[in-house]
Amino acid sequence: FVGGVGSIWGTLIGGLIIAVLSNGLILAGVSDIWQYIIKGLVIIVAVALDRYRLQAGART
Repeated sequence: FVGGVGSIWGTLIGGLIIAVLSNGLILAGVSDIWQYIIKGLVIIVAVALDRYRLQAGART
């Protein structure tokens, strides 16, 4: 593996999204296991979209 590319703003926004999602799930009364699953899926989708965006940019 090699070093990644990122910014402080991307990190802050990502952390804020996870925090808001986590708070919303708690307020909605979602059980702990489902909270972990949902947050994990959100992270997986975000990484997949970022990879797709980078690959689409490399093709043009």
